[in-house]
Amino acid sequence: TISREDFDLPYFAEPDSTRALLKIQDGCSAMCSFCIIPFARGHERSRKLDDILGEVRSLTDGGYKEIVLTGVNIGQYRQQGVDFFTMLRRLDDISDLERIRISSIEPTTVTNELLDLLASSKKFCPYLHIPLQSGDDQILQAMNRRHTIKEYRALIDRAFAKIPDLGLGTDLMVGFPGETDKAFQNTLAVATDLPFSYIHAFPYSTRPGTAAARLKPRVSSPSIKKRTDLLLELDRAKRLAFHNKQIGKTVAVLFEAGTRSAYRFGTTPNFTRVAVTDSADLQNQIMPVTITAATDRYGFGHIASAQAMNSTLALL
Repeated sequence: TISREDFDLPYFAEPDSTRALLKIQDGCSAMCSFCIIPFARGHERSRKLDDILGEVRSLTDGGYKEIVLTGVNIGQYRQQGVDFFTMLRRLDDISDLERIRISSIEPTTVTNELLDLLASSKKFCPYLHIPLQSGDDQILQAMNRRHTIKEYRALIDRAFAKIPDLGLGTDLMVGFPGETDKAFQNTLAVATDLPFSYIHAFPYSTRPGTAAARLKPRVSSPSIKKRTDLLLELDRAKRLAFHNKQIGKTVAVLFEAGTRSAYRFGTTPNFTRVAVTDSADLQNQIMPVTITAATDRYGFGHIASAQAMNSTLALL
């Protein structure tokens, strides 16, 4: 347990954003071979449930419409007999809170009951960011990850069976020691096949003191760059495909502050970034938007009618 002060971050919202980031947990005990967090941040500790509920009510009273739950390994939240799912159910009961979003969560902690909650709740956003790290089982084993490719695929299948409009992101590490061309091709194939809406691809970076720092052979810098570029290209294709699927739909968009290039920007529950041209001040409003076009960065649309608003809200 950590004292409230260790988690108390007043005004911890993104700049020009109507989403507040709420840290519920810190530290990690997973001991992935590439990760320094267990040494730098310690093992898992969770914030008291009453503090979380009080902070959420305070943020909601302050006008925030979306709360993003964050932590190092949030699915391992445990505090005085309260687990992650129980804590989420308590948040779901807060009447004035409109949206709850779960940030990055480890695949081994995504349970069927969590998926059922995301599918049934009118508050929880149909969105998950589930790190894969590699699409090759041997590399996953060397990373000391706690899932296999088969298990990860089965999880994603279950998630989309329950939540068809799920927005799904992932992390992929490139150039982990021992990653052969074949291992990377396995990663590329898995990432291509799975229905990700975006991919965060990044090169492996040695952290002194970690188990991976002693592993050989190292992947050359040119190979890492080439592989990263291929995944970034796939990321753009995935984003475009995901945004194209939104065309023709009327979706609920929570708008941020300000304008850029005459557009007003907001986010849907499944984490589609949306841009509209509108002269009204839409900050911190949830409005129905009909998506009419898309790029790999945004869905573009217009504010829909009041009738569409009622239909959209009925789906929330």
